[in-house]
Order: sequence, then structure tokens, then C-alpha cells
Amino acid sequence: MEFLPVFLNIRDRKCVIVGGGEVAVRKARLLSRAEAKLHIIAPQLNTEMQSLCKAQAAVVTIGAFEPSQLAGAVLAIAATDDIKTNIAVSVAAKEYNIPVNVVDEPKYCTFITPAVVDRSPLVIAISSSGSSPILTRQVKALNETMLPARMAELATLLREFRDPVQESLSNFEDRVKFWEGVLDSEIPELVYSGQLEQGRDKLAARLTNKTAIDSTGEVYLVGAGPGDPDLLTLRALRLMHKADIVLYDRLVSDEIMLRIRPDAERIHVGKARSEHSVEQGKINQMLVDFARAGKRVLRLKGGDPFVFGRGGEELDSLAEARIPFQIVPGITAATGCAAYAGIPLTHRDYAQSVRFLTGHTRDGKLDHDWPELARKHQTLVFYMSLSGLGEICRQLIAHGMPSSTPSAVIQQGTISSQRVVCAELKNLPAEVEEAKLKAPTLTIIGDVVSLRDKLAWFGEH
Repeated sequence: MEFLPVFLNIRDRKCVIVGGGEVAVRKARLLSRAEAKLHIIAPQLNTEMQSLCKAQAAVVTIGAFEPSQLAGAVLAIAATDDIKTNIAVSVAAKEYNIPVNVVDEPKYCTFITPAVVDRSPLVIAISSSGSSPILTRQVKALNETMLPARMAELATLLREFRDPVQESLSNFEDRVKFWEGVLDSEIPELVYSGQLEQGRDKLAARLTNKTAIDSTGEVYLVGAGPGDPDLLTLRALRLMHKADIVLYDRLVSDEIMLRIRPDAERIHVGKARSEHSVEQGKINQMLVDFARAGKRVLRLKGGDPFVFGRGGEELDSLAEARIPFQIVPGITAATGCAAYAGIPLTHRDYAQSVRFLTGHTRDGKLDHDWPELARKHQTLVFYMSLSGLGEICRQLIAHGMPSSTPSAVIQQGTISSQRVVCAELKNLPAEVEEAKLKAPTLTIIGDVVSLRDKLAWFGEH
């Protein structure tokens, strides 16, 4: 290591920044987050620095830098655009044995400021030892996206219990096992999902009654989106990495299944036309049984679990059985597939509303308000519509929708095998049959489909 990573307590201690411009402002903001006593030295301050100094009650010296101004400081930062001044700050700081940072000049530094991921009291500092600030910034961005936003609340909760745990468990190894158990339990996810008080109660129960810890697992009802794994939410990815057992539908793409924890048990419960499938009631019971056995169960559904996903029915069973659960929404097929096909679902000049409908027939019929659906200036999106496509088109035309209305059927939207067939409404069933499209498909009907010629961007078009 070229630099030793350390965390300094600079609260209420004199920290000198030489410079009054944009770079100096960034450094002043960083030090103020650690509650430093700021001393700013510069011939002039920009507007932002003036506001910051006022808000932080900083000591400001307008004028040139003098070495004596470093007396009593615990660190110094040179952030001017004048190299001679920056070198002078470095030399003076070393004479005073004060750590010094000269921005973008590692050779004059005795410390460097890292990129910071702040989930205080949890703080992650990232450095490339001054070799590549851009690389450091990218690593910081990765950490920012992968760490839950409420990790700060978890860290604060753990700190709250640190002394009580130390008093209750005198043996170091017992404390280590206790904290490992806490972090591997449902407590972090309770905090991450905004249930801080429940997390606190669970942690207190573990401490006061260590032998009677609730062994019930938890169910994660997660929307996997329309297929492209890049469209998964951050929370979905995190829970996919935690689950012990995964119950997944046929609409979940192979690419997304690769993101699941490698050793997790996988159970396919998808429903497909003319194929053996697991009944909904049995799926509901499986979720309850696995959770009661202490498992973390991922119920992974294509799209969004609350849009034609029967997620509400599954949660009903969990609520009745008093099984803890979380819900993670996903990008529903209508919005995801339409975007990847270059079809805006609403547009000021074409459609002022959009409807999501099931295209799944029962006894060969679809129970919809066809006169209402045939109205102008709206977009219709039919899920699970391949088998009922002919009936959909016939009913809409019969109830007044122009037979020339632009329409599209999207197969396996958002992934590399995506195919899109566009045609006038009257010709759509024949065009789809000729193209030999296969489920899963999504049907979009409305004038907005005509924009695809101009807006298509993904795959072959």
C-alpha cells in the first residue's frame, strides 16, 4: 500500500483549506460532514463557498496564504489553481508536522482524500492512491448502487445494541456468533424495507431470550421484469443473492435465473398452456411450508407481481399464516416491451390513456367492455394474448375500431430473441400466424404503434 487507510476524528478541530473556488468547495463540504472547524484562506471566495462558510460558521481569511496560518491545525488542504501556493502549503504543513493534501498532486501530499460511500455510521473509503481518480469514482458508483440506502439505519441500530450485547455476552466468541446470527437473520431486511421498529424488537428478543429465537423464514415476492436482467431492481438482485429456495415462473428469462445464488434450490412452478403446471393453491402452500421451515423463499415472477401476476393471492395465504414477506415491484411487460420495441404507450398527439388487459380466454371468450375499448385516443395492451388474438381483433373491429388501426405483437420482449410483428388490426392475426410467433407475447393496439418505424432501437428492426 502506498497510503495507509485511516479514519480521523476531526470534530471541532481546526482544518485549513487554502482556496476559494469549486475544488475547495468540494473539500470543504467533505470536511464539514465530519464536523470539522473550517478555516478558509483565499484572495476571494466564489458564491458557493461564501454560502458554505456562512452555514458552517467557518473562519475566513481573505488574502494570500501565510505559513503561520497553519498553527494549531490538524490537517491542511491546498486547493488553488496556483501551483506555487499549493507547494508553499505543502512545505509549511510538513514543517508543522500536519497532514497535507494538495489536490491532484500526489507527490506533494502526505494524505489523500478518498472517494466516500456514506451510510454513516458505516463509511466506505475508496482510493487508487492517486493513480486514477476516474477509476475510483466508478468503484464508488458500484458501491453506491449495491449498498442498500437504509444500511445507515441498520448500522445505527447495531451501534445502539453494542453495549447491551457486550454486557450480556462476556465471551468474545459468543459476541461474534451473536452478531453473525443477527446479520444473517431477517433483521437487516426488516430495516431495509422500512420496518425499523420490528427489526429493533427482533434484535432485543434475540438478546434477552437467546434460546428461543423465532425460526420462521421469510418470503420475497419479486418482480423479475420483462426479461433483460439489466432491468432488475437493486433490491431484487440483493434478495436473489440471499434466497435459499426459488419458486419461479416460465416468464422469468434464463439470463435472470443466472443471477440467483448458485446453491439456491430452484423449483419451476410456471403455468403454460397445454402443459402440466402447479396449481395456484399448491404454490401458495409451498410458500407457507418453506417459510415455516425457516427458509428464505424467493417467489420470482416475470414482469410485476401485481400486474396479472396473482401476487395478491399468494400474499393472502402468507398473511393468513402470519409469514413475514416483502414485495419488490418489477418493470411490467407492457412498459418494458413497448420501450424496447420503440412504441410509446402514450403520446400527446396519439393517445392520452393506456389500458392493461388480459388476453387470456376462458371457454374461448374474453369478457371485456368492447365498445369502451374501441374508443379513439387510447392504447390497449393485452397480456397473454396469443391464443385469443383473433377474437380480440374481431371484437374491436365489430365495435367500431377502424380495421386499419396500427397494431403490434411482441415476442420475448427486451431480450436478444425479441421479435416484433406490426400490421393493421384486420391483418394482425394472419401476420402473426405467418411469422410463427410463440408465447410469451404482448399485443399493443393503437395509433402509437405507427411511431415504431421512427423510434425502434433495439435488436433487428
